[in-house]
Amino acid sequence: MPEGALARTTVGAFRDGPFVGLRYSSPSGEGVTDAAGRFAFGADEVLTFSIGSLVIGSAAGQASLTIADLAPGAELGSPLSRPGITNRARFVFGLMGGDPARALVVDPALVSAVEAHVSGLDFELPVARFERDPGLLSLFEELGRPLPGAAEARNHLRRAMAGIRKDTNVQIPTRDGSYLLADIYRPISEERYPAIARLSVYGKAFRNGSICDEADRLASEDREDVWFEQGPGDLPPVVRYSETIVSASAHVWVPRGYAVVRIDGRGVGKVPGVLEPFSAQEASDYYDAIEWIAGQSWCDGKVGLYGASYSATIQWNVAALGPPSLRAIMPFASDADAYRDLSYPGGIFNEAYRRGWFDGLVGEGRCGGAAVDLVGGMQAHAFDEPAYYGPSGTGPLSADFSRVTVPVLTAVSQTASLHGRAGFEAFRELPSKHKQLLVVDATYFPFLFRDCLEDEQVFFDRFLKGVEPQQPPAPVRMIMRTGGGAFEWREEPTWPVPGTCYETWFLDATRGALAREAPQSSQRSSYSADADADATDLPASASFLSAPLDADVELAGHFGATLWVSASAHDMDVFVALRVVDADGAEVRYERARTSQAPVTWGCLKVSQRATDRARSCPERPWHTHRAEDRQPLTPDEVVEIEVEMLAATARVRAGHRLRVDVTPIEGPGARLDASGRPTRRAYDPAYHVGVSNHIHTGPLHLSSIRLPVVGPEPLPSRS
Repeated sequence: MPEGALARTTVGAFRDGPFVGLRYSSPSGEGVTDAAGRFAFGADEVLTFSIGSLVIGSAAGQASLTIADLAPGAELGSPLSRPGITNRARFVFGLMGGDPARALVVDPALVSAVEAHVSGLDFELPVARFERDPGLLSLFEELGRPLPGAAEARNHLRRAMAGIRKDTNVQIPTRDGSYLLADIYRPISEERYPAIARLSVYGKAFRNGSICDEADRLASEDREDVWFEQGPGDLPPVVRYSETIVSASAHVWVPRGYAVVRIDGRGVGKVPGVLEPFSAQEASDYYDAIEWIAGQSWCDGKVGLYGASYSATIQWNVAALGPPSLRAIMPFASDADAYRDLSYPGGIFNEAYRRGWFDGLVGEGRCGGAAVDLVGGMQAHAFDEPAYYGPSGTGPLSADFSRVTVPVLTAVSQTASLHGRAGFEAFRELPSKHKQLLVVDATYFPFLFRDCLEDEQVFFDRFLKGVEPQQPPAPVRMIMRTGGGAFEWREEPTWPVPGTCYETWFLDATRGALAREAPQSSQRSSYSADADADATDLPASASFLSAPLDADVELAGHFGATLWVSASAHDMDVFVALRVVDADGAEVRYERARTSQAPVTWGCLKVSQRATDRARSCPERPWHTHRAEDRQPLTPDEVVEIEVEMLAATARVRAGHRLRVDVTPIEGPGARLDASGRPTRRAYDPAYHVGVSNHIHTGPLHLSSIRLPVVGPEPLPSRS
């Protein structure tokens, strides 16, 4: 097509192209698309596109078209699963060799093959009949190319319609001569954009997992197509809200002017090397990936990190290394302390969860590659050893907040069995000039991808694009949980909430009560430590119930328990949960998940590891040393005082409701469940559980109590 013709008319192109040499005609003339895939048209013209005598379809002239526009009735907004759209996409995408990064070049040889086999091909046939058309099959056999599946073609078309280009399995070199693999989603427009990256062990396949073979690839394409065409349905929350597990969704961020880069870490998928979760090697690789991304022709040099859970936790490690091109991080619902968060909360090994996570979810991201024995390493290091768990350790790294200086938007998943501490510790310790804290629910997935999306967009627009918000965001945004899964948003200038009043309520074993007044007589409440580790109901416990509250009260902040305990054995696992019951004795649920049995908040401690570091402790929480040299085994029936760190939480407790404190030998209802519905229990040592009695002591000499953070000037009221 002459350049003069382009200059005198309106010019367009296909977003799912380029298609070079494609013939088109209109009332004003005809031509073929040029080397850039462009066509020309006049005002109000309809263009018809063809290969030889095979008409692909017609569409009103526009600056930007897709194959979907060529199907009859496309202007009515038909779903992509309509046969006329699906069949055209499969045909054209197949001629491109199934590679969206390649151009379709219509040369004489291709025209001849099309004329010989499919000159009368009917694109409106039902999909099953279309794909069995003898001429179509013989054409692709002659070309030596497979006919793409319906899901694969629709996925490519869907991305094109959203202005998204995908590059698959792009190699990212690492400093030691190896490489990582990334899927890159970026705007079709050939400009430079900031990038949002995530490195993970979960794989790049749609939802989660890796593409290890052709069957995996097709399954991933099918999952993607169903997710967009039919919706997520009843998928588990971890994969219900995002295209790929806890990653930035390309269909959300790319149209907003960002590139989205999903990276497989070393040993994940087809990436060579040994998989080492949370390791120094992983942080080094992440650094290299950030700098490589920043240097690409499609990136403007600014990189931000995004992700939750695992993909949040490892952001702290790479940010501490200071990659020059890293401009902002968004660790949403992370962990940070490799011992206290990841491995041994309260000194009790989170064994079943860690093993199930590594063998299951992480295992789905591997294609048979080598991996370290993460669970075995944790088991072999039962105490907080800096050489293993520290920021420069040989095992899973702990965050070094003092070295994280980039802007941070972090979220904490209150009262969850995971991710309930790090956000608060980060907000306290980070030297970053710009830091924001979101306090969300244990069910954090809808918050990440829906409720807090505007917060995320404002944050990245500000620090990756330089777009200042009209109203500066509050340093802290938190939900106040109001019961029954409901909540309200509140903004605060800092955390803990200014004006928080810490109220002490005392446990009274004489009458199983929880009250503001200290008990006047000494007593103990005894329960069996010999619990069924697979039980889902409340195990044997010492429970303490308050009188009905006289008025509504709001709790927001860090909880804690001071207990005087003894046992008939040399050690004791103590789990403390705070629950709320209504006037009828039914428990009031606060977590957003409808089926949750989680308490308002909870905490745990292995009593032999009760030693605290007073310098690192603060009014909000104790800091247990968890060092081998500080271990203090019990003498049977010896009474000792312990401080139990309980996770920060929010709850509005209604007038007439009661507070209940349960002390149990294992985690009670609300524990995380495995795939079979059984609790993922912590380590259980029969030596101090089987046949053992535990005791909670109360009274003037043993003031066992719980600390509640009350928001507002009024003390927590209750009837006498």
